[in-house]
Amino acid sequence: MKVVLLNSGIGKRLAPLTNNIPKCLIKISGNETILDHQLKSILNCGLNEFIITTGPFEATIINHMEQNYPSIKIQYVNNPVYNKTNYIYSLHLAKDIINDDILYSHGDLIYSENLVKLLLESKDKDCVLVNKSIPPPEKDFKSIIFNDRVNKIGVNIKGNNTAFLAPLYKLSKGFISRWFQEIEYFIDNNRVNCYAEDALNEILDTLILKPCYYDEFCVEIDDHEDLEVVKNYLIKNK
Repeated sequence: MKVVLLNSGIGKRLAPLTNNIPKCLIKISGNETILDHQLKSILNCGLNEFIITTGPFEATIINHMEQNYPSIKIQYVNNPVYNKTNYIYSLHLAKDIINDDILYSHGDLIYSENLVKLLLESKDKDCVLVNKSIPPPEKDFKSIIFNDRVNKIGVNIKGNNTAFLAPLYKLSKGFISRWFQEIEYFIDNNRVNCYAEDALNEILDTLILKPCYYDEFCVEIDDHEDLEVVKNYLIKNK
């Protein structure tokens, strides 16, 4: 199994912190960055092959990884039009090297080793973290759950069966291959500024994506308010 981390965005809502570094290298606890926090959780679960998508600060990410994680295997995929596309295009560029079962994560998501284990140990081969114990956040990904399946993923969705979806997935090779086929259709039709999940929604009636339920701290760092929430949480839970 390989790990796919999306780090090709600009992170403009976290400016000026992201003026000269990628969002994933923002420090959240001492010298620990968002990327370090993710890597610690993942490496402790025995995974050590990574694919990292990059944007304007690829060299900075590579330097950080070479200095701090020289022993792990990493392939980098740069999106040269990061300022004109969303991460659906970054995934499209990585399609030829994503040829295995994967653990797939947005690069600004804070999660523990426990949540990685929860996914890896799930009996479901294709699953994603879902939290039903909190109100669905206004600005974050949500899912519509029906018959114990994820039926739709998006930010602007509502309903009785809606729950917060944290974009950390465990996906089989067959699932990701079918998703890439739909992503290619989107790219061919110049739909490059949407979420990759928009393409996934088109085929969730034929693919089975299971919710992996959890109820612990897990936050996407989109803006300064999110960053402060994470920092305060980490301080209190050292």
